[in-house]
Amino acid sequence: MQHILCISNQTVKSALSGEGFIKTNQDIFDLNQIWIGPRPHLEEDESYKQIIPYIILSHQGKIAVYQRTKKGGERRLHNLNSIGFGGHIDAFDLAYNTDGIIDLDQTIEASAQREIDEELIISDIASKTKLGYIIDNSNPVGRVHIGVVERWELSTADIRSNEDEIKVLGLFEIETIKAMDDAMENWSEHIISGL
Repeated sequence: MQHILCISNQTVKSALSGEGFIKTNQDIFDLNQIWIGPRPHLEEDESYKQIIPYIILSHQGKIAVYQRTKKGGERRLHNLNSIGFGGHIDAFDLAYNTDGIIDLDQTIEASAQREIDEELIISDIASKTKLGYIIDNSNPVGRVHIGVVERWELSTADIRSNEDEIKVLGLFEIETIKAMDDAMENWSEHIISGL
């Protein structure tokens, strides 16, 4: 059984007000409120939010867009377009500092890099920028997740899928992506409207 990283919903509510794409470089994660639990339980327990790295890949002002195919595990997101790459933080993604305390920034980065390496073939990352968080309580998926949003700039425009669950559509200008709005997953819609 997969065990994943989460935080209490109450901690998130105390740290962030509002919903949607919340632009901030504030660190909201209190290590005393971080938990590791079984994924099947956490997918249904709205008292926790699973921490999800949500990485936007870009090159020279254009953003990568992909579609989640029916071969993906999360059926609630099948056939929707997305600009966010990443996934759950597994127990084996945990990184620690020299005192044996979890280094959450390193853990999030390691998880994001693992997910991208599994899903894509890309060029080197030129830079990484923290953008904020995604809170979306409008549906069952959103109510049990919190997105940690970062933008990673690619050194070239070369981006290809590495697995059947991901169909890369290409790199697009923001205005073109906005025109795809009705086929976008909620988190991507929130970010696109906030960029």
